[in-house]
Amino acid sequence: MDAPQRPTPVVFLHSAGLTPQMWQSQVEAVALRQAQGAVGGQGVPADQAAGELQVIAPWLAGLRPGRPAELSLANAAVDVVSQLDRYGIRKARLVGHQLGAMAALQVAVDQPDRVAGLVLTGALVSPGKLALTMQKGLIRMLPNRALAESGATKDDLIRALNVVATADFGKRLGEIAVPVLVIAGASDPGLASAKLLVQRIPNARLAEIPGAGTTPSLERPDAYNELLTDFLAG
Repeated sequence: MDAPQRPTPVVFLHSAGLTPQMWQSQVEAVALRQAQGAVGGQGVPADQAAGELQVIAPWLAGLRPGRPAELSLANAAVDVVSQLDRYGIRKARLVGHQLGAMAALQVAVDQPDRVAGLVLTGALVSPGKLALTMQKGLIRMLPNRALAESGATKDDLIRALNVVATADFGKRLGEIAVPVLVIAGASDPGLASAKLLVQRIPNARLAEIPGAGTTPSLERPDAYNELLTDFLAG
């Protein structure tokens, strides 16, 4: 008799201006569904499933307070793979928001053998200069207290936007062969980018969450978690 297949690990990648703690609700939801034998546990009995799933939410390289490092998509992707190696993970499903989603895409195109699936929010295929300029203006208007908990500064966010502006996945998105779920708030100004992303990735689908904007995992966590855990269980 073949040994039960271990569930595929899940790695959550945060955005600039937020910490890995942004994924607390999702980590708990995935762990709960896994304990019930319903998330990525093909062949794993429910009474053996609890505790078997590896779920990690690391800092992105270049964003961790007190650890200055160059911030780039290439460096972030390399660091994500290093985290996988550190935890003995051969292949994982990557869940990312904004800069974290861009880093997840970078891993998927650079080292596709390390990625089993993607869940993305806020990723941009080819960021427009005007949109980025407007976002920078909004960041400069933010009160400092809005960033207090993350440890990030306005300069950090603008630096992250400059990194996003360098993204040029081009035709490489068409090379992504794993299942991809793109989640977007129905009122997200970036919804058009989410739809474009789904058009460019062969095995991708879009899920819109009513009543949510740019950060559906925080604005409508229950709806987001249902989509996430159903996808992981598929």
